[in-house]
Amino acid sequence: MKIIKVAVVDDEPFARKKLLNFLKNNPDIKIVGEFANGKDALQNLPSLHADVLFLDIQMPEIDGFQILQNLHMQNPPLVVFVTAFDQYAITAFEHHALDYLLKPFDAERFEKTLMRVRENLSRDETATITGRLQQLLGELDRKPEFLQRLMLKSGAEIYFLKVSEIDWIEAAGNYLTLHSGRKTHLLRETMNNITKKLDPAVFVRIHRSQIVNIDRVKKLQSDAHGDYLILLESGQELTLTRTYRDNLLKRFSTD
Repeated sequence: MKIIKVAVVDDEPFARKKLLNFLKNNPDIKIVGEFANGKDALQNLPSLHADVLFLDIQMPEIDGFQILQNLHMQNPPLVVFVTAFDQYAITAFEHHALDYLLKPFDAERFEKTLMRVRENLSRDETATITGRLQQLLGELDRKPEFLQRLMLKSGAEIYFLKVSEIDWIEAAGNYLTLHSGRKTHLLRETMNNITKKLDPAVFVRIHRSQIVNIDRVKKLQSDAHGDYLILLESGQELTLTRTYRDNLLKRFSTD
């Protein structure tokens, strides 16, 4: 039986303990290191010679991608990303990672990941995976300033939505409702956070709880009081509140 040496990096104690417990249930797994921050991971990982690294992405000070960018090893481990639905990891999930675990994951999902790990190690595809990971790091160095796509979860499914396909966004409690044509999608995010991640030349705040894609604006209608009604290409009507009026109007040339 081939023993697989595994290291875990996750700043959340509960998530790290859960992952370690799942790993310990497998006799072919040997845990060679566990770290709660990027600094300790970078200092110790090179000497551990781990076959696989379970790596949290979003951590304070040094995140998962920064660890990989600064982890100089002749034979780097296979990487399984662990995330609490971090949006900028989409490229990794779609093209480059051996696998990923979306928090909160269960034992069944973990076993599928472990199966992929075993299959790749048995076929000795480390070079291929490592090459894909280097591509990812190269893309991160030139990643766009603003979000290009969003990763959405619906039940057990995960799918991707291009930001350019969003008509408008409205706050819905602890979530945002993304309107794209006739479809709506829920995203667990705050209005303030999403505003910082979207291109302000395209997505404009028109209300404390609404953002509009100006490429979807068909026309503006003003009334006698100086208020505006926004008509979108989809036929949706939105109200431009006075507080945010200049946000939108300054993006259009006026007579």
